Amino acid sequence: MGAIPPTTLVLNSFSKAQFPRLAGVGTRYTAHFITAITARIRKDSLSYGDKIGYFEIGAMYVAGKDPSSGAQFHIQLSAVTSCHPSRHVADAFRHMPDVVAAPSYRQIVTSPEHVVFVCATLGEMDQKNADNWIRLNNQTDPISNIDLQAVANEQDKILWDVMDKATFDVLEEGVGGTGVEYWHPSPYDDDMGEWLSIRPQTDKFRVPGLVHEASMMWIGDEEDMTAPVGLDYRLRGVENVYVTGASLWPTGASWNPTCSMVALTMHLADTLEPKKPC
Repeated sequence: MGAIPPTTLVLNSFSKAQFPRLAGVGTRYTAHFITAITARIRKDSLSYGDKIGYFEIGAMYVAGKDPSSGAQFHIQLSAVTSCHPSRHVADAFRHMPDVVAAPSYRQIVTSPEHVVFVCATLGEMDQKNADNWIRLNNQTDPISNIDLQAVANEQDKILWDVMDKATFDVLEEGVGGTGVEYWHPSPYDDDMGEWLSIRPQTDKFRVPGLVHEASMMWIGDEEDMTAPVGLDYRLRGVENVYVTGASLWPTGASWNPTCSMVALTMHLADTLEPKKPC
């Protein structure tokens, strides 16, 4: 249900000269860029510290947007605390609500008097950026003969600054404590690092990669003549080829796409082969 493999398949299978309604395939690309920040706060400095149990895990979803462009982001905030970290670390990893927003072993075991907060903040790339695309190259392997270009434009850069500020605001003002310490990873060993009261440098918490690629074969109604796929999931101008997955998103927004991808796939299956009565 990914986005790049089906786009590659369609680009290799249908020439734009023969199928002009598919001229838009690969001309649009969006994804999520990520800010990853881990912090801790002493339990006795939290306004609710006396109510914290000996071992607790929690999570929260914080939605936001850039007020100037309306571009979306969200913060996946996970929290874990244990009075005996070495005893509970296995259970912590087993029950963490998000594998991305999860602390490391060392971050947990060095924080018996603290609550560890992990923020994975995701923002949407501008799907209107014409500098982002997928195109066929001169290679012969139809599985991988594409080039991908993804470039942050001014809207993306502003959104990333907005969501970074929101993440620090949540940690320093929103969780109800004082004395925030941030994890600063070692430049020599990803598993090593230290807790410091200063914020990490930007290049230490902005992840150098993208996730949740989307929009290369976006879906549209008849008013959107550029959309390669119609509301029936069918490639326009092709009789019997249907598409599902994240490549259909007209825009990536900020949501994790997995549940929507599954729902669209189930809907397409039911459309093609309606359920028979028992």
